[in-house]
Amino acid sequence: MKVLITGAAGRVGSAIRPHLRRDFDLRLTDLVAPAEPPGAREEFLAGDLADPRRVRELVDGVDAVLHLACVHGLTLTFEASLDVNYRGTLNLLEAAAHAGVGSFVYASSHHVLGAWPRAGFGADDQVVAPDAYYGLSKAFGEAACAMFALRHGLPTFVVRIGNADPKVGDERSLRMWTSARDLAALFAIGLERSEPGYEIVYGTSACPEPLFANRRALELGYAPRDRAEDNLAPGFLGRAAMGPERGPDFVGGAYAVAPLPPAAAAAATPPAAPPGGHP
Repeated sequence: MKVLITGAAGRVGSAIRPHLRRDFDLRLTDLVAPAEPPGAREEFLAGDLADPRRVRELVDGVDAVLHLACVHGLTLTFEASLDVNYRGTLNLLEAAAHAGVGSFVYASSHHVLGAWPRAGFGADDQVVAPDAYYGLSKAFGEAACAMFALRHGLPTFVVRIGNADPKVGDERSLRMWTSARDLAALFAIGLERSEPGYEIVYGTSACPEPLFANRRALELGYAPRDRAEDNLAPGFLGRAAMGPERGPDFVGGAYAVAPLPPAAAAAATPPAAPPGGHP
């Protein structure tokens, strides 16, 4: 089975490759080549997802798509997110549907729910409430997946990633952390699932008092192997030690409390990473 992975040079893409290439042949794509050169079951093709023609070339000959590519950050504007997070996602879905790809896995984020206060939160089916323009773009991507699933019969599988840092940095992340190994296993379930329809699951390992029950993932056979408590960073911050800038009271953390930039503004500088690293 051959899988196209977009955003393969990013941190998540780089972390999951060793796990996925054991079971799949991988076509990696990004604007730049990954730091680790392609292995025996991998190939790399550079590509801009905003270019529909190039996207069709990237999708040609693959059995499934894993869409990781995105731009994110506390200062990300709507304008700066358009090419990759909106146009790129639509181009991929359209190309996948046209090519008859067997499954489309979309890496979404807990930030589609990030504006919700943590107090009283916990339902897997909570109404979408993005915390910033990154989360808004991911909510768009989820809706686009549903449209292509129901209108074109493209099997789509949405994974709302929790916190994918190598180690757990603070108490909020502890409730939604995922290891690369567990995330790759969840992606694999989606890649191998060719039944028509639209699924949403959460990319989390075994977490204490988890924010997301992740019942649907468990029903589909997901069995996390790693525990968040066993992967605390040396400088782990308990809730009492988290400053207000980290947004400890919100699902989306820092994204839920940072000032929103003007929607139409272009990003003058690269989007800033939130406290704690990857969103």
